[in-house]
Amino acid sequence: MDPYGRRYALPGLTPAIKLLVIANAAVFAANAVLLGRLSDPVAGGSPWFACSWRGLSEGYGLGLLRLLSYQFTHSFTDPMHLLLNMLVLWFFGTMAEQRLGYRGTLKLYLAGGLAGALLHLGIAALQGAANVPLVGASGACYGCLLYAACVAPRSQVILFVVPVPLWGLAALLVGIGAYSTFVELATGFQGGVAHGAHLGGALVGFLAHRSGLFVDHVPPGLRPGLFGGLRRRWQTRAAEARAGAAAARELQL
Repeated sequence: MDPYGRRYALPGLTPAIKLLVIANAAVFAANAVLLGRLSDPVAGGSPWFACSWRGLSEGYGLGLLRLLSYQFTHSFTDPMHLLLNMLVLWFFGTMAEQRLGYRGTLKLYLAGGLAGALLHLGIAALQGAANVPLVGASGACYGCLLYAACVAPRSQVILFVVPVPLWGLAALLVGIGAYSTFVELATGFQGGVAHGAHLGGALVGFLAHRSGLFVDHVPPGLRPGLFGGLRRRWQTRAAEARAGAAAARELQL
């Protein structure tokens, strides 16, 4: 609680965000066991899960899957990258899920990451760095951040030690990304941070809120998850079949 009596609390993990955090952590652990082969350049080819122009053209079309796999991949030598992205998901992805629901949140994450990859690839090609591998959930996280900022712009967050409205934090981060992209286009590729991926994800989050995209109209409490959904559909079809058979017997009688 701050001196003005406002209470701050950590949000609880929602189902979709929990799944995404577990997936990112599992890929990070696998990458560590494989000594970075998922994220770092390997002899004679591209990193297995990282995204680049050369990587997309490999594997007779299977390389296009890297547009998705890179979103769950972080360098095993940089655990802070994973930690910061997962904190953003935890704080702002849970806010987005309250509006989007389970499936809608997964769609926003994947769409934000996809847009981030495409914008990054375009900017990297202009800078002559088309084959620099891209990894990380940052683009997808920016999509969740901007969506949350549109849903609750006046929510208070702590920036270092100063409480700021969420819209101000989002504007600051997007502004830094836009200016950094301008600097890179003017001076050449610097490496280290894919600002284009951040901007692409942020754009998807903003447009998704403005246009009402990805909203899952099933109430969050009723969302059964992947296997629960399959089981529920099977149970529904079985119940319909039993009802049909009973109606047929009644008609026959």
